[in-house]
Amino acid sequence: MAIRFRRSLKIAPGLRLNIGKRSASVRLGPKNLGATFGTTGRTYSASIPGTGLGVTERQSRQTAGTRGAARAGFGTKFIFGVAGLVILGLVLAAIF
Repeated sequence: MAIRFRRSLKIAPGLRLNIGKRSASVRLGPKNLGATFGTTGRTYSASIPGTGLGVTERQSRQTAGTRGAARAGFGTKFIFGVAGLVILGLVLAAIF
């Protein structure tokens, strides 16, 4: 039998502390748009409420030597993903 532990604490509006058995993280931002910084890496996410459409970009922790190379394309991919999500949402809103 596996024992699981997870606790989420709301510290302030838009700020949440998540504690698990193996890791911890801090979430900044509202439910539909935010960034999570944790012991296993960082995650940026955005979604359109009620549509099921969303985009998530994850970056795991890396050694100092490879961190700069991996960081170069990280934010750009997320920005294009959010832009695509917004455009898709606008197209769907115009159709329906």
